[in-house]
Amino acid sequence: MQITRIVIHQYEIPLKEPFITALRPIPALERVLVEVETDTGLIGLGEGAPAYEVTGETQGSTAAVLADVLAPFIIEENPLAIERHVRRMRALVDGAPSAHAALEIALQDLRGKAAEQPLYRLLGGNAEKPSLTVPKVLSIKSPDEMATDAVTAVDEGYTQLKIKLGRDPETDVARVTAIAEAVPDEVSLKADANQGWGDAKTAIEALTGMAHHLHVIEQPVAKENVSDLVFLRNHLDIPVMPDESVETATDALKLIKRGAGDVFNIKLMKTGGITEAIRLNAVAEADNRPTQLGSMVEGNVGTAAGIHFAAAFENVVWNEMVGPFMTTEGITDLDINTPQIETSGPGLGVTVDKTALRSLRSERIELES
Repeated sequence: MQITRIVIHQYEIPLKEPFITALRPIPALERVLVEVETDTGLIGLGEGAPAYEVTGETQGSTAAVLADVLAPFIIEENPLAIERHVRRMRALVDGAPSAHAALEIALQDLRGKAAEQPLYRLLGGNAEKPSLTVPKVLSIKSPDEMATDAVTAVDEGYTQLKIKLGRDPETDVARVTAIAEAVPDEVSLKADANQGWGDAKTAIEALTGMAHHLHVIEQPVAKENVSDLVFLRNHLDIPVMPDESVETATDALKLIKRGAGDVFNIKLMKTGGITEAIRLNAVAEADNRPTQLGSMVEGNVGTAAGIHFAAAFENVVWNEMVGPFMTTEGITDLDINTPQIETSGPGLGVTVDKTALRSLRSERIELES
């Protein structure tokens, strides 16, 4: 099998409402879709979900790295030599993780299609099928508005809520309190400060008034403040989950050596694809630390990749594959039934709707051998 053509699409997915975190408001999703075509007729799909606050990338820079460097590098190569391609592409481009992820996900899709197996079985096969139950992510709003959103989510069938925080600690306490009082006790509440509290002192002030409502707190301090993560882990009765502080397996090993973090948040767009995500998960599992497969609010193709990764490994105990639930349109036949999401078929198990893609696409780049 040989790669004969790679097509790169820049497209924008409308959101049902702006997604507001401590990092910034997101009015729409600027994404990059990759199609890797082969001489056998098989086509692999991948997606990049850049976010300059986390990955240092934009949609334009992601597409440029793919078109100018990474995609030409693997044209005429065997797409199934994934380990070799990942290693050589990392040596060629240091950084640009969502560009790496987009191309590697497409190769992994081809791997499953060539084997006529769903990808999760080739990765580990822990679950019976590639199906996940996802949480509802609540954007930062006023306490009353977030409580109303929480009640609506529970009425829709969600049993897990992720609460975005990180602006003002006092108001953050009011947000969590209002939500906890509005929903049944059996609803699981997780909170994510997205580095917004900065340091351990501020985080402790906020968490003193809300920790008893939460099952986990995600990235409460700035990503470089590893000592503060250690302090919080030693002084809180709930798990601490690093996100921005852990991008690679090497980061996970460093945090483990420092005693920072109870659960690690893996994102395929941070790790640069599935290969490094597998290594990060293995490092965490070796020290008896579970992981979560987090979301950069990917579109349907990136979400499908996340479904297969989370379904492959027992150590991935949580997921946040929420992108398709936050958008008004999708470009694939992904099976969405709130709050469940699943795929079916070989590889990623999704097919692109070309008409839907054209309606959302702004740029298209084609490379051939």
